[in-house]
Amino acid sequence: MIRSRGFTLIESIVVIIVLGIAIVTITSFLTPQVASSADPQYQNRSVALGQSLMNQILARGFDEHSDFDGGIIRCGDAGAVDCSAPGELGVDGAEATPAAFNDVDDYIGCWYTDTTESSCISSVKYSLANILDENIEGSYANFRVEVSVFYDANMDGIDDNTIGTMKRVEIQIFGGNNRYSVIAYKGNY
Repeated sequence: MIRSRGFTLIESIVVIIVLGIAIVTITSFLTPQVASSADPQYQNRSVALGQSLMNQILARGFDEHSDFDGGIIRCGDAGAVDCSAPGELGVDGAEATPAAFNDVDDYIGCWYTDTTESSCISSVKYSLANILDENIEGSYANFRVEVSVFYDANMDGIDDNTIGTMKRVEIQIFGGNNRYSVIAYKGNY
């Protein structure tokens, strides 16, 4: 009797079906990983951008009416000029660039790149730039930053709608499909 070598038709079909199931299973596990593979890169760059911008903001004065020559008299103290009212927070006068900003609430608004301007929530918009007013769009393409500042004396995260001794600075960085928040408080000292 002649012994045959090779696979039978049924064995070949079973192998094809098993390989098909294996490929579908492996692909279904890899596809979600590929979609989120850029997340760590966006997280790192978002944190770096948020920290950089927060450092720039917190280096500014508490209010437009603060004493920038030594800080001996705080706005709102007896005999001093009142701090800006809640409705007056934002850019004051001719402060058109980050280099001219002198208090934390001057940064209120949306900081965008060419590809993200249409996503801005705030009506006040600026091109994403650093403190030297140099455009950094190339380094942060597809990023957008929303900055909000309001009085929050009791530090509960809710706008007090009255002049207080603390301002809450919140930066929301939108990078990729994610949103990252950085929050700090600036005191009137």
